[in-house]
Amino acid sequence: MRTEFFPVKVILKPSEVFSGIAAGETGWGWPLGLYALSTACSALLVSVLPPRFLAEAFEGAALPQGRGALFYLAVSLPGGFLFTLFAAAVLARLTVYLREGRLALRLALAAAGTGLFGLLAAAAHGSAAPRAAGAAAALAALGFAFWSALRDKDRYAALLKAMLAVSALSLAGELAGGLAALTGSSGLYTASAYFFSLLSLIWLAKAAAAVFSAAGPRAANAAVLAILASAAFLFLLHNLRLLPPDVFQVLLFAA
Repeated sequence: MRTEFFPVKVILKPSEVFSGIAAGETGWGWPLGLYALSTACSALLVSVLPPRFLAEAFEGAALPQGRGALFYLAVSLPGGFLFTLFAAAVLARLTVYLREGRLALRLALAAAGTGLFGLLAAAAHGSAAPRAAGAAAALAALGFAFWSALRDKDRYAALLKAMLAVSALSLAGELAGGLAALTGSSGLYTASAYFFSLLSLIWLAKAAAAVFSAAGPRAANAAVLAILASAAFLFLLHNLRLLPPDVFQVLLFAA
């Protein structure tokens, strides 16, 4: 049946797919293939869309000018994968942390930590002292991610595989965005992008719930905080001047 085709099944039966991934029933082929295909489609789409259209769609956001699809692909393919590696590690620990105990207390502590990290990322753009603190925070974040991945390698690998599989939604979003762009409506393009981003976040929570046997609402909170923390890490690297502006702009679209 068509609904058993893996990309379609990810979209229509996510819980079943993620349960299969958690049980070790799914290899790396489809998840990696979907990630590569969705990234390639994204690179192609933004390379052909007029800069003014993208600026209207995302409130002034802009990609590097004079660059083609190969540049966007060369940056977003490895860059997006590294971002996913980090996000998966953060999501893994947050899901485990929020899985048990009093949710209100644990969520408040996790949100406070994420917020503090975001403030450090923003402050690192300023004088030397905040930049030094930002550099220390970046090293701590990398150490935390590395520790999280090694702490439970099997479930981390399963979560990473599930996150890559969610690229099926990203691919559907790129196709919908392309159709919206053909109509010339930047508003429709924006609505499509936000809709599939929201769906991806929900699917991400389903993946975390399946891999770590967590309740849906707790996994959803972990997913939101993990994405915020990962985005803050990206901004931190940019503010520490570890990411060139062109690379940072592309990764913002890819992430």
